[in-house]
Amino acid sequence: MGISLLVAKKFIKSKNKKTFINFLSLISTITIIIGTASMIIVLSVFNGLEDVLKSIYAEFDPEIKIESKLNRDFKQTNYSEISKIKNVKTITGVLENKGLITLDDNQIVSNIKGVDLSFVEQGRIKNKLIEGDFYFKKNNIDYAIVGRGIKYSLGIKANNAFQNLKVYALKNKIVLKPNTINNSLYKSKSLKTSGVFAIENNFDNNFIFTSLEFAQNLFNKKNYVSYYEIKVYDKSLLKNTKNQIKKIVGEEYSVLMLNEQREGLYKILKTEKLVVYLVFGLIITLSSFNIFFLLSMMAIEKKKEISVIYALGGATKQIKKIFIFQGIIIGLQGAIVGSIIGILICYIQDHFGIISINMSSSIIENYPVKIIYKDIFLVGLIVTFISAFSSIIPAIYASKYKNFLELNQK
Repeated sequence: MGISLLVAKKFIKSKNKKTFINFLSLISTITIIIGTASMIIVLSVFNGLEDVLKSIYAEFDPEIKIESKLNRDFKQTNYSEISKIKNVKTITGVLENKGLITLDDNQIVSNIKGVDLSFVEQGRIKNKLIEGDFYFKKNNIDYAIVGRGIKYSLGIKANNAFQNLKVYALKNKIVLKPNTINNSLYKSKSLKTSGVFAIENNFDNNFIFTSLEFAQNLFNKKNYVSYYEIKVYDKSLLKNTKNQIKKIVGEEYSVLMLNEQREGLYKILKTEKLVVYLVFGLIITLSSFNIFFLLSMMAIEKKKEISVIYALGGATKQIKKIFIFQGIIIGLQGAIVGSIIGILICYIQDHFGIISINMSSSIIENYPVKIIYKDIFLVGLIVTFISAFSSIIPAIYASKYKNFLELNQK
């Protein structure tokens, strides 16, 4: 292997005269570099976007969620055993349903999320208040925390004593349409607004938070909840905590961690990342045709040298290895330089934000990037494998020049 590798390096570096082979060698390396750098940049952008999405949903979703496997509301349960788990900080009962909210002539359909008093300790929505204060009851008056989009749609002013939201409960199997309010179909209650939160448009336009008691009265579901939200002390022990909770609640309920609550979204992200690997893998495969032609031409140019190696006792396997090593060396060179360029571009984007998103509705200004070194290793592995594979046929072809010197002398 040592001699084969040494000869392979010698063949690549030999530039006694400027030929088309030297030009093709340069083109082969450049295409591999560009393909590798592009693959790393795109994967890093996907990683960055995934991190942004996770951070957004972490501001809204609980760390652990307990819900019925039948996707329906269930009786409140005193989970004292769950509270005794060392890593469990807070358990919050939640009743969530759709309702129609009106203010003057403005109407909007929203998810009404009733939470008990322990929800304050969860800290998620409270930390995202942009206006007003965080409370659901004051002087025996019911209050709500509304999303920024709902505030604008209804023209709400937080902490305004003269503004009363009218909330209409949706009954089962009733399709709610604005401007079709019928008091015999809907139960209504009044709410004031104590604060406004802002996380992301999907949440800001579709959610209001109020007390669990208010929601249970509105939807005629006293002592019922839709699910429980759990906050933990140490997120690194999340999986272990989930397993402990699962043993307590039994098989009737699902215990979901953050990524499991948005399983569909994360599956899409993983699928998109896989597509990136496949697409750029195909591009690099096409680029490797340059290596195939380069080594095929080199086999013709170096047939005298190959015959000499045979004359000195070289074996067919050694000749094949020489050309396969050349493919690997070209692939490694391209992968290393391409990785350095890709990492450098990602670093510049991360620190200076050269490429911006240019969308007024975007929650971030510039494209986020996150370098995962596992991706870089996989990219390097793919590039090297494709380069080695593309050199197999030229290696077989080169090994046939065993008697070239004898034929030449004749």
